Amino acid sequence: DSCNFCQGKLIEKDTDVEIQKADGKRVSLRVSAYVCDTCGEAYYKPEVSRKLDRIAYSR
Repeated sequence: DSCNFCQGKLIEKDTDVEIQKADGKRVSLRVSAYVCDTCGEAYYKPEVSRKLDRIAYSR
């Protein structure tokens, strides 16, 4: 697969992501993602995206 922004190659690897929860607290996590080797854009698998959403909307 290629990046939607720059057409670079996507590499599966662990990456750090920081999200802000509904209560305003920030949480840093290391998750699996497909990351563009050119521009660094990250694409998350559906199950990872759902996990991030659950954390973001929790208190």
